[in-house]
Amino acid sequence: MLGKILFTIGVIVLVVLIWRTRRPRDASAYREPRLVNPPVRRQWPIRGLALGVVALMLATSVYLLFEHWRDNNAVIYIRVVDAGSGRTAEYRAARGDIQDRAFTTVDGRRVVLAETERLETSTVSPTGATDRN
Repeated sequence: MLGKILFTIGVIVLVVLIWRTRRPRDASAYREPRLVNPPVRRQWPIRGLALGVVALMLATSVYLLFEHWRDNNAVIYIRVVDAGSGRTAEYRAARGDIQDRAFTTVDGRRVVLAETERLETSTVSPTGATDRN
């Protein structure tokens, strides 16, 4: 993610440098005549639209990054069921800390599931599970 941001900043810096070097080298060689009543330049809304689009893109990026962070840090309830014996164990973990066969609980324990165990997740607290991990 950081690489994408740095790449984008690099492209922006490169475009700014190219744009600055494309200006005329010798400004004294080319002078426009000075008019007594110069015509008023019309302001096209393109600049405002472009700034609006950039602001909208930045706001959307910030919102999506926040939602991704909030979703990964949401605490969910996990129930591990042993298929052979039927025993269950209940844990709490952040959604982003769950991998295929392992997860890290809220209190920092790393749990790795055996091949015979099944993982069930829920956002609703299990009934009767008070003060468990």
